[in-house]
Amino acid sequence: MNLLIAGTLASHSLNRRQQERPNASNGRLLSHLALWLISTLLGLAPLVGHAASEGRKGGTKPPKARYTKELTLLTQWLTGDFDNTKQTRVDTTAAPVESHMVKIWENYFSDAVWMYEEFQSPPGQVVSQRIYRFKDYTTGRYEAKVYTLDQFADYTGEYKNLRPFESMTPDDLKDHPYCVVYFVRKGETRFSGSTVGNECYLNRGKHHYVTNQLDVYPTRVSRTERIFGWENELVSGPAPDAKGSELRRIVPPKPKKIKKPPVKKAPAKKPASKKVASKKSGKDSKKSSKSKSKEQPLEDTKSEAGN
Repeated sequence: MNLLIAGTLASHSLNRRQQERPNASNGRLLSHLALWLISTLLGLAPLVGHAASEGRKGGTKPPKARYTKELTLLTQWLTGDFDNTKQTRVDTTAAPVESHMVKIWENYFSDAVWMYEEFQSPPGQVVSQRIYRFKDYTTGRYEAKVYTLDQFADYTGEYKNLRPFESMTPDDLKDHPYCVVYFVRKGETRFSGSTVGNECYLNRGKHHYVTNQLDVYPTRVSRTERIFGWENELVSGPAPDAKGSELRRIVPPKPKKIKKPPVKKAPAKKPASKKVASKKSGKDSKKSSKSKSKEQPLEDTKSEAGN
């Protein structure tokens, strides 16, 4: 009898729990819907769904940046057009080069600064194309990871476009796992960066690895890149005791001001003086008196003839 009563009570409690579960799940669903509705009304929906929308295109306003002001300053100093014209005037052995670097995907990703670099030597002949991802690494240190594309040749001159690489995303890139340039700030006007040892592998033909050293200033970039072979021999780049490329920001010339010829003003007419006017009036009076004197004798002769 006790077992029967216990079984009956257990079945009743089980049925109650089964009836309460849908109500609990419905309650959780309603609470989620209420939270979403409130966040939408308060303008917080983008924050709630931020994790799901990471990397997604959309919106006209760029997402809020999640990196330090120092990283922003570093990428600002790197952005622009540079050449070593001033260096070649002093050092005739230096090859003329140009560097064009622009920010890309500013409206799509907020955890890093993506940049595209096109390196030309001589100017007009592309020798290198790279995409960098700049991020905060540790406190006071910043990393620039290098990426490449299989079809980079199709994007020559992409830096001239208003929105470079708009039809692509980072998923289309190939990264070098160990090809990273690490930067540290040196004072108020310099960032110094370099690769680590021989970790930036190339493994293309006789090219084994590449080293890169950059010193970034507000208006110039000092850059030294060397490529080494499989026996650590220097294949390309300046000698160990030589300087690299001293690239200065290209400042577009100011438009020349066109000087307009001065407008010649017509000379103002001088008013007649009183003396001239009096002389003219005197002459007129003399003329009128003479005419009167001439007319008077004629009248007298006529009157005499009549008598």
